[in-house]
Amino acid sequence: MKRLICFLALLLTGITVIAQDISSELLGQIETIESFVTDARGLETLEPVDRRFPARADAIEQVRAIYAAEIPPEEAERLNHFYIAFDFLPPGSDYVSLYLDALAAQIGGFYDPLTKEMNTLLLSGGTPGDKLPLLEQIIYAHEFAHALQDQHFDLTAIDEQTRANRDQAMAVLALIEGDATLVMNLYTQEISSRNPLGTALQLLAQGFTTNTLFLPPGLPDIIASELLSAYTDGAVFASVIQARGGWEAVNAAFQPENWPQSTEQILHPEKYLNGEAPLPVTLHDVTLEPAWEIVWDTTFGEFYLREYLKTQLSNRAAALAAAGWGGDHYRIYRHTETGELAWVMRIEWDTARDAAEFADAYSDFLARRFADGVEQESCWSTAAESLCFTGDTVSHLIAYAPTLALAQQLLAGQN
Repeated sequence: MKRLICFLALLLTGITVIAQDISSELLGQIETIESFVTDARGLETLEPVDRRFPARADAIEQVRAIYAAEIPPEEAERLNHFYIAFDFLPPGSDYVSLYLDALAAQIGGFYDPLTKEMNTLLLSGGTPGDKLPLLEQIIYAHEFAHALQDQHFDLTAIDEQTRANRDQAMAVLALIEGDATLVMNLYTQEISSRNPLGTALQLLAQGFTTNTLFLPPGLPDIIASELLSAYTDGAVFASVIQARGGWEAVNAAFQPENWPQSTEQILHPEKYLNGEAPLPVTLHDVTLEPAWEIVWDTTFGEFYLREYLKTQLSNRAAALAAAGWGGDHYRIYRHTETGELAWVMRIEWDTARDAAEFADAYSDFLARRFADGVEQESCWSTAAESLCFTGDTVSHLIAYAPTLALAQQLLAGQN
């Protein structure tokens, strides 16, 4: 997986970029922003920050170069397998390209913990003048908060130690982005308090002028959710932690022993505060034909379970069905000759009631997903695919494959 880069998507509001000369007027303005962020967040600046103000086109090219270097073709293909296997994207999709296109349309700034560069995009082009426009000021506050996080908590080390578990990696990213978004919102409130209507109109006008007010048309739902969740769900999580114990509690959450362990804890902050950790879940090894190789073997998590259910159910129904997630483990297989995909997943639930609610919702899911198929013995099939679903009072097994026999084999291997 790629290294951690802290982006700011504008909807919420490689190449070397040469640091520009900054006028004394602009320096005064950004030092005022930095002073606000430092005071509001309660983290002092430990070393000078490498401030950069690239034009948007240059920044996008830089980000694309970073991704090209960090995600080799084989890893990009493995990502495709994940998103296609769970119906997030249709067969033949290129996830990385779709994600980068969305990011290019929305990026307003980014902080790279590896190079320590803090980039605030000049959304209208040109070079820095004597004053940042309002939207760029807000972006600057967000990215400077990331720089302070890195100086105090070492974001690269956090990334390296959590990336093996994708669900936890997403949870930690939500902490990082949620914290910075909370600080950014405080800055926006400070500006707005002087002229609420004028501030809102300025932001709206800038959004329309720079064509960054809305997500690109046709953007897959999963990518929109991934882009926004770290900021929206993360900001709620950070605000709950901060309200409970002040900034000291947020600082404590950045310590290894206190990192959020799952997206469940982000979506339900009270579970983080109560110390409710994910349940350990394992899968048995299943002997398949030699052509079937394992391409994913890890935790799905409540976030992706919710998004998977949303492919057939309403947002509310999906969220309710995924809540009560206790833990899971999934494994995706790929046929090396045909490219076909199969998968198996075990989900453990917090309570029998949670399991029953999921079973009811998943029955509706399957009725829609296999509307033209045939149901027999807990399996749903068409000529091209099959899915089997069983469970008990607190857990479920799901197996998907191109044939009924393979789906049944995957399921039987876990009993």
